[in-house]
Amino acid sequence: MKAIKKLSTAADTKTVSLTIYNGGFGAVKETRTLSLTGDESEVIFSDVAQRIETDSLLVEGLNILEFNYDYDLVDRKRLLQRYIDKDVYLKDRKTGEKKSCRLLSIEGDGKCVLENKTTKEIYIDSKDELILPSLPLGLIVKPALVWKVAPTVTDSIKVSYLSKGFNWNANYVVEVLEETLNIAGWAEIENQSGATFDNAKLKLIAGNVNRVSDEEDYMLEEERVVYSTESPRQAEEKSFFDYHMYTLMNPTTLKDNQTKQINILNGLNVPYKRYYFLDRYENKVNVVIEFSNKKESGLGIPMPKGKIKLYKADEADDSLEFIGEDEIDHTPKNEDIKLTIGNAFDITFTINNVDRRKSGGFEYYKYECVIKNHKEEAAEVHFEHYIWGVWEMVFSSHDYSKKSLNLIEFVVDLPADSEVKVCFKYKIDRRIDVVISH
Repeated sequence: MKAIKKLSTAADTKTVSLTIYNGGFGAVKETRTLSLTGDESEVIFSDVAQRIETDSLLVEGLNILEFNYDYDLVDRKRLLQRYIDKDVYLKDRKTGEKKSCRLLSIEGDGKCVLENKTTKEIYIDSKDELILPSLPLGLIVKPALVWKVAPTVTDSIKVSYLSKGFNWNANYVVEVLEETLNIAGWAEIENQSGATFDNAKLKLIAGNVNRVSDEEDYMLEEERVVYSTESPRQAEEKSFFDYHMYTLMNPTTLKDNQTKQINILNGLNVPYKRYYFLDRYENKVNVVIEFSNKKESGLGIPMPKGKIKLYKADEADDSLEFIGEDEIDHTPKNEDIKLTIGNAFDITFTINNVDRRKSGGFEYYKYECVIKNHKEEAAEVHFEHYIWGVWEMVFSSHDYSKKSLNLIEFVVDLPADSEVKVCFKYKIDRRIDVVISH
């Protein structure tokens, strides 16, 4: 009995939804109309993503006995190979006359050797048009899942699968005002899966979902254009398991090999502070922008990891100028965000160990840090100092905070065009207690 086949294409799609993850993959969920009477033994489910993970396939509405993923797509070489030792036609480009021939071989450069079936003449690299009678069995125009099915009566099916080739990353644009920031967060969505999804419901998962991988999957990163910080938000955020989910408010079409930008969050008039951090290892002064991701500050939204670009208006012509960038990891609400956006030109420093001595089982250290502010405005400067061992501060010219057991931080306010010297001395206990047990 001849197998009865049924073809399902993207034209049969009733609904499609995509869930895209940070890790370079996504989940595709489709509902398609499919009229089966119970006589069919094979279903060809075409228009699937070329980078489908076939071991992730879930199908509702069919009893599948066996399935293949066919991706032997049509091209000139495959077509000709399938017709070697078979009948083809040569068509005269001027008269339109056809000659029945047998395809004998194909050269490496694609040239054909043919035999005239009537005269037995051999044609090598004929200039006539080569015509194939039909598409050979086994070759398909688009990738397809081919299912052998048990007798089934249905009018629709639901299909879900994972596919590589999807990715999304957050990127942020910040306008720096005198006392506040305007922040826009954008989801940059990439589709390199090998399929187009029309009018799809789209969800984005922020978080690191564990996956077992046999190979690295690299996605190209490119610089994108800058978008307005006043664009309306296009997605709703909520907690989902141990991750965060952003659901687009409206369906969207995601074409193959397309990158799409969608606004996912906005924060207006977010208070911030700017200060300077002395990087003793690089001998540089970092410019730091710090703000709180809190509702009362105009945010309070989980922020997915991504790059943050900062701009400030030039008062001379009111044009926005790029002043630096940094990146953040996944940041929940109610956390502070610190951005290092560059190195200060007009603030310098030196820090030296000016004294070190031992006395009575203690080791004494004295440091001097000279900070110069050449700016025409006051500056807040931070620097840290590590102390290893059991220690005690002997004296300090400025207040400090203890950030951890072995780390202290100084915060110094420098007036415009001024110099400040910070001095501090501490002792470390080097005594050794010996306990003799009997």
